[in-house]
Amino acid sequence: MERVSERKRESEPVIYSTIIEQGQQFVRDFQQRLDNAPRVVKFNQYPTMTNAMARHKQYTQHEPANEGHIQHRAKRLAITSFNLREQIFPPGMKSGVHRHFLEAVFYVIEGEGHVIHDGIKYPWEAGDVICVPTYCIHERANSSNTREARMLVSTHLLFELLGLESTEQIKVNANYRPPSGAKEIRDSRGELVGYRYPDGLELRIGADKKLESLMEAKKKIEFSGQARDTYDHYCQLLVEQTRWRFSVPNVIKGKEVPWENTRMGKIKYMVSPFKPSPLMLYDVYVQEIPPGGHSGKHRHVSEEAHKILSGRGYDIQNDKRYDWEAEDVVAVPINTIHQHFNADPNRPATFVSFQSRIFHHIGHGGFEHMEDAPGFGGK
Repeated sequence: MERVSERKRESEPVIYSTIIEQGQQFVRDFQQRLDNAPRVVKFNQYPTMTNAMARHKQYTQHEPANEGHIQHRAKRLAITSFNLREQIFPPGMKSGVHRHFLEAVFYVIEGEGHVIHDGIKYPWEAGDVICVPTYCIHERANSSNTREARMLVSTHLLFELLGLESTEQIKVNANYRPPSGAKEIRDSRGELVGYRYPDGLELRIGADKKLESLMEAKKKIEFSGQARDTYDHYCQLLVEQTRWRFSVPNVIKGKEVPWENTRMGKIKYMVSPFKPSPLMLYDVYVQEIPPGGHSGKHRHVSEEAHKILSGRGYDIQNDKRYDWEAEDVVAVPINTIHQHFNADPNRPATFVSFQSRIFHHIGHGGFEHMEDAPGFGGK
């Protein structure tokens, strides 16, 4: 017979918990920060920077986790769930080589070249989407000796919340120069393994061998036959997910993706839950707005960011107008009613959008459609 333990009755609590009040204040502060955060950022608004991987412009502000809640990220742009930057490759430049748990997405704005993912080479060109699976060694190169290449890049902040943000910088790019005053870090054999900066930060170069061994061991795990019980299903899931990322396309070719005539307008869905890719946390699409026309109108819980590829126009977001032109980045925060307008009567406007799919996984996916785009015939 199972023994039932007796618990001594406690006295009435005398310490008051303010967890509900703190949560309510968090939401008020969060909304105020989003309301005040920029919706449109200009290409030249922030300087081009460099690090061990590549040159880039940082459109979102990265704050260390100990600086406060995630809503404090909405400083440069009204986006909180993912980082957004633009990588710039001068003619012939190669990136560094690194690996991380984070999945990453790249949209090629201009140029051509190749990526190497876990030793496999994939070519890319303007209009393609490069998908970096979780825990993948990757590098990129501009194959042109005369033309610059640029990419819109994002990594998701979910991995930071899970304690999986760290990057293994296996090799720095050839143009990397450590900050002034940095000191070399060498191992017992005298090999260079990193740099220590004057502010105390360190760049470590090389793979995490312990983690690498763990991940390589996962690849060798087998599961045969049918799952006999719930536990078996979990064992089978590990094998399926480990193999899955090696079986999906790493580069989505823009020329091979058809345009769709949707209620929201003319859209090319590059990455979505309905197409195979190694990305679980992003949707990516390109939209074209006809001369003098506009998109449909809708709302969704998930936030998104657009890079204007061509044209000029404006968004109406929650009844407020935000003007944009080519090269701008436009943010659409969570739960925002929005519609896109082309202000040029002679030329179409196009943009690429990164949308956070994490909301789909927590029961808040999909679109609340409000108005059809002009000319939509349902075909």
